[in-house]
Amino acid sequence: MKHFAYRSMVQLRLLGLIFTAMVASTACSEAEKSASKPAVPVTISGSMNGEDGPIKEAKLTATDSHGEVITTAEVSGRARYQLELPAGAAYPVIISAIYPRSTKIEKSGQGEVKAAVMEASNSTVELSPRSTAIVNMALARGGLTLENFKAASAAALNLGAGSGGGSGGGHGGH
Repeated sequence: MKHFAYRSMVQLRLLGLIFTAMVASTACSEAEKSASKPAVPVTISGSMNGEDGPIKEAKLTATDSHGEVITTAEVSGRARYQLELPAGAAYPVIISAIYPRSTKIEKSGQGEVKAAVMEASNSTVELSPRSTAIVNMALARGGLTLENFKAASAAALNLGAGSGGGSGGGHGGH
């Protein structure tokens, strides 16, 4: 029951983010397009969840649309993070968290969750297996365009709704 309630909450967040992305895409003007490289730093924060629950120890990396690492951070003892993306960063930006896997799951070693930040604005971005699936699906569709991101978000939501468990998690990127 607890897992179902968590999944429902995550799916509700994902729907809200898809709606926000759709509204943002319809309001995109020429001025907003030129704002893809902000003149001021942007703060991104959020929670991190892996296959086995909250991630309390991780190394975070933010990579811009050119593949350049623009900032890094380490988190220890909390399942929340905060990154400051520098002024002039090229969007979209992929935020990745590398973390030690729990012994509760079969695989050992390191795990990775990631999410995409599609535009320059202070945001809350959840890092989870679902946000990772969205990024991977969008990249497989040809790149992190808003169209590919929306299609991947919808596909990930549909996969999670019919799987009865799966690799669900929220995604707070734009």
